[in-house]
Amino acid sequence: MSYKPAASAPIAVTNGLAKALVATDGTGSSHGGSVDGHSAKLFKPPAVPDKSVTGGVATATNALSTAVADVRLRAGLVVDVTVLVSGKKEIEEHAKRVSDSGTMTLPMLGSVLVKDKTLEELTLHLEMLYREYFVSPQVIVDFVRDENPEAVSPWGFATVLGRVKKPGRISLPATRDMTISGAIQQAGGFDTSAKDSAIRVTRRRDGTGAIETREVNLRAVGAIGKLEDDIAVQPDDVIFVPELVF
Repeated sequence: MSYKPAASAPIAVTNGLAKALVATDGTGSSHGGSVDGHSAKLFKPPAVPDKSVTGGVATATNALSTAVADVRLRAGLVVDVTVLVSGKKEIEEHAKRVSDSGTMTLPMLGSVLVKDKTLEELTLHLEMLYREYFVSPQVIVDFVRDENPEAVSPWGFATVLGRVKKPGRISLPATRDMTISGAIQQAGGFDTSAKDSAIRVTRRRDGTGAIETREVNLRAVGAIGKLEDDIAVQPDDVIFVPELVF
């Protein structure tokens, strides 16, 4: 095939699916303890993005774009890849999964190493490779949300255990602003006899790997409006809802 030279187009990395995840949110309190014999230290609640200020929609969109830009491809993640030439789709590959070896198989290129690349880096890399076959190709790469419960989430997971209706792993949204109450909602909500005033959150501190723990009193969050105690969930958090003992 031959193509007329096309005007150089700006790189487009769309985040359509990720934007849909902005709607995912929830709304959790607190003292230190110990886990598995390790000394546990108090941690401060991470700041939750404020979308109530003027221009909140733009602020939320910018935060989402930053979150997506930070994500690096790894085994199990799924993306769509589209190649445009002069505005016409020449290649459209849906739901391409990154292999355990960090590669992805694409038309004409075969196996391409994509591990540890951001969407923007992958876009630039693929545009360079496809210039061997097309004139001024424009590549668009999007994350795809895999609905398989065992799928890998680009933004990480948390685990909710104890007295919830659907204990197990939950995917974190692209906005990374899911709170403890939101995570419990994702896990089906409280089960019977759940003690909502002593929810234990355990996480590892970045860099050191030290275990931190905190108790969250969701009853106080709802009853007296202590929203600051409904802390944001971080990747790999373990949230445990104990049983109410009568």
